[in-house]
Amino acid sequence: MNFNNPHKNNSTAVVKAACAIVFCVFSFVYLYYYQADILAVAQHVLSGGLTHYDRTVGCVIIIIVLFILQIGAYVTTRLDRQYHALTYLPSLLVLAVITDVGSDIDKGFSFGVWLWLFPLLLVLWWLASCILRNIQLYQDIKPSGLFSRNMWINMLLFTLMFFGVGMIGNGNDVFHYRMRAEYCLINNDTDGALAVGAESQATDSCLTQLRAYALARKGILGEKLFTYPVRATSEDLLPTADGAHCIMYPNDSIYRFLGALPSGRIKTSKYLKAIERLGYARPPVRDYILCGYLLDRNLDAFVHALPLYYEVNDSLPKHYREALTLYTHMRSKPYIIYHNVVMDTDFNDLQTLEKQYPLPSARRLAVLKQYAGTYWWYYQYGKK
Repeated sequence: MNFNNPHKNNSTAVVKAACAIVFCVFSFVYLYYYQADILAVAQHVLSGGLTHYDRTVGCVIIIIVLFILQIGAYVTTRLDRQYHALTYLPSLLVLAVITDVGSDIDKGFSFGVWLWLFPLLLVLWWLASCILRNIQLYQDIKPSGLFSRNMWINMLLFTLMFFGVGMIGNGNDVFHYRMRAEYCLINNDTDGALAVGAESQATDSCLTQLRAYALARKGILGEKLFTYPVRATSEDLLPTADGAHCIMYPNDSIYRFLGALPSGRIKTSKYLKAIERLGYARPPVRDYILCGYLLDRNLDAFVHALPLYYEVNDSLPKHYREALTLYTHMRSKPYIIYHNVVMDTDFNDLQTLEKQYPLPSARRLAVLKQYAGTYWWYYQYGKK
């Protein structure tokens, strides 16, 4: 004679439903809001640029596949009550692996240690599941409501597994900024590209290149470049095979924007001067040249080149006025003498502030708070 235990079925149903909801919510947030751009670049590289990742469709498909995998894990182990969350471990392990995308994926894809670590972890999970399943057979069935002991054990297990997924997946903030910026540029969202990571001090030469391009598209490169953290030289302003470059966004598009594609490998400075000499240069080239000098802290070359492109007056872009003010105060016999009441007052205040802090670290912090986003900050305190 067979007997059904409705109390057991009802109590485990609550746990199973809660676990399913928690898993789906975490997976959606993780995939849609955090790792979408990482999955986009992975698909771009693996498909050779032939396919495009849609964050909504991709997120839904991945969650469905992971949920089907969980059902298979449950059928295999029959873990319920306080250990039901462990049936989601294989799914979360897959989620961690597919988001463990290296920041250098464009140089070559490899599963690395996952080739042996992934099957090893699955075997260990299966053995642990068998042991726990046998333990459950001798345990008394206890209520499993929303605030029961069984529920909190499952939530604790989920917390640990979610933490593991977060630790394994790509958490490089600069790489996330780069891929998000490239995604925005692909969709002609220049403002979106500039907004990515705008409040963060983390950057690299590739992100600086993307921001310079986006600013140039809006015609404000000389006005806004140094309002972002900058870590680049003039050679990083354009894509190169062994330097700063894009992964998803076509590198050729940046060259076409400036006027012409180079026939081979060429340094940024030579390329800009070449297309200018040959008559292919478009208006943004002038700002690329001038900002290149500023990135290299080459004020003498900057002031000699500036009159070729702009009339020297107070209508100059902000960073050009800041550079001229700095140059005028630094040179005993300046090639160009530039004075602006507001700029001169701000620069004098900067010098006064610096004198108040004898320690370099304290001085740097004080100047950062008041002058971050200016060329003066970059010139004297930016990383070289």
